[in-house]
Amino acid sequence: MRLLLLSAALVIATTPAPIAAQAFMFETGATLLAKCRHKAPEYALACTAYIVGVVDGIRKDMFIGRARPVCWPDRMSADDARRTVIAYLERWPDQRSGPASVLVSVSLNERWPCQK
Repeated sequence: MRLLLLSAALVIATTPAPIAAQAFMFETGATLLAKCRHKAPEYALACTAYIVGVVDGIRKDMFIGRARPVCWPDRMSADDARRTVIAYLERWPDQRSGPASVLVSVSLNERWPCQK
């Protein structure tokens, strides 16, 4: 999985894009983890809402044929997704500078890989 993330980062890094587009991310793994660890309820809600939004976006892309299928549970709870993402970010601190949306996907794919 780590190799997959590094490969994705290499592709992203070598894809031509305007300088401003390369430098901007709404959320990194580090900023997402900070929200998720924060004790205030509004931060916990922001953490969970971000993760659920990413999951919905990926499932929407699958539905319209723009993304590969995933093997996540159909009835995965928001709390289960949140715990999975937090555990991944805590286990791989060197990945936290990456885009949070990519890290959400990678963490869920690591927990629920597709069986061949």
